[in-house]
Amino acid sequence: MTESPPKKQPSLFRLILGLVFWLALPLAAGWLLARWAVPTPAIGVVRLNTEIYAASAQFIGMEIEEARKDSRIKAVVIAVDSPGGEVAPTQSMYMDLLNLRRKMPVVGSIDGIAASGGFYTVMAADPIFARPSSTVGNVGVWGFFPSSIGVNDSVLASGPFKLTASNNEQFQQEIEGIKREFLETVRVHRGDRLKISLTDLSQGLAYPGRQAMDLGLVDQMGSETDAIEKAAALAGIAHYDVVDLETVVLARYLAALGFVKPWSGAADPETGERKLLPGLYLLYDVRLGSTRR
Repeated sequence: MTESPPKKQPSLFRLILGLVFWLALPLAAGWLLARWAVPTPAIGVVRLNTEIYAASAQFIGMEIEEARKDSRIKAVVIAVDSPGGEVAPTQSMYMDLLNLRRKMPVVGSIDGIAASGGFYTVMAADPIFARPSSTVGNVGVWGFFPSSIGVNDSVLASGPFKLTASNNEQFQQEIEGIKREFLETVRVHRGDRLKISLTDLSQGLAYPGRQAMDLGLVDQMGSETDAIEKAAALAGIAHYDVVDLETVVLARYLAALGFVKPWSGAADPETGERKLLPGLYLLYDVRLGSTRR
């Protein structure tokens, strides 16, 4: 009777390989399940890169609302490149950002310009980054009174100011009130960091980024990337995605609606001419500044 050959024992290498495989498989499955069940946190970027008027402010409001609803977004960067614009839409954006800041960190990033209403808006963020060549400040308000329309046989009015809703004295008081509110907004948000008096700030000068930092109007020289990294640190996250909320809103809401309409007061790209309605503006207008002394 012949004996059967002894069974071949598995090699040590194959044993180790099998052990690694059976250990790694559940770990990989668990990692994939976790990625699916718990999405990667994100930093949202809200972009204010135009003059401020009703439609553009409403668009920014939609970006802010998107950040509020998206559970992945743990902090927001407001990226500003704007000379400002109309008063009421500016204040609306500022308040929307303040409300968002109660829920998550909001960090400011100034690219080319944050002047007048653009600067007012970024006051809702903390901290604020700027570039050395950025234009920052231009605190104040300006406007022009409606042309007076005389009451005659064709034009009747129930009161002397019915057609204009104001007079020169009241209009000046309104300008002064908005200016004081603007200055108080800067004082409240910048606090002890402010190294310029409110009297000097009220002169309406705009400052290059590095000087603005020295004056306490911004906190640090840096790019949008630096602002995103700071927002992530404030939110306590190390690994994150970056969501451009302008792109999200455009894709989701506006492509089919034609939402953002040109501002009737926008400057002509060739001549720089504007046709602004009578009213009040938080607007840094280079052309006006160079022609009206």
